[in-house]
Amino acid sequence: MKWTHRLAALGGATAIALTTLTTAASAQATEPSFDVQKVCDQRIPKLETRANKMLTRITGDAKVVGSTANLRARAERAKAAGNEAQADWLNGKADHREQRVGLLRDALAKLDAYKQKHCGK
Repeated sequence: MKWTHRLAALGGATAIALTTLTTAASAQATEPSFDVQKVCDQRIPKLETRANKMLTRITGDAKVVGSTANLRARAERAKAAGNEAQADWLNGKADHREQRVGLLRDALAKLDAYKQKHCGK
C-alpha cells in the first residue's frame, strides 16, 4: 500500500471518529443526566431531614446520646475514674462533632439555595 493510500485511510478514519464523537457530545448536551424534579421532590427533603437530625443530635443536652454535651460528661466521668486516655479520646470526639456544626449549616444553606434556584420553592 502506498503512503498516499495510507494517508487517505487515516483521514477517512479520523473524519468518521470526529463525526461520531461530535454527534454523541451534542446528544449528551441536550439531554439532562438526571431528573431535576425528582431531586427537588425526593432527594433534597431527605438530605435536609438527615442534616437537621444530625444538628439536633450534636447540639443536644447531656441526656442526648452522641451530643457534644453527652461526650463531655462521659469524659468527665472517665477522668474522675482515672482513665485519662478515654477522657482525651471523648473530648477529641466532642471537638470533632462541634466542628461539624458549621459544615452542616453550610450544607443546609446550599440545599436551600438550590431549592430557590431550581425547584421554585
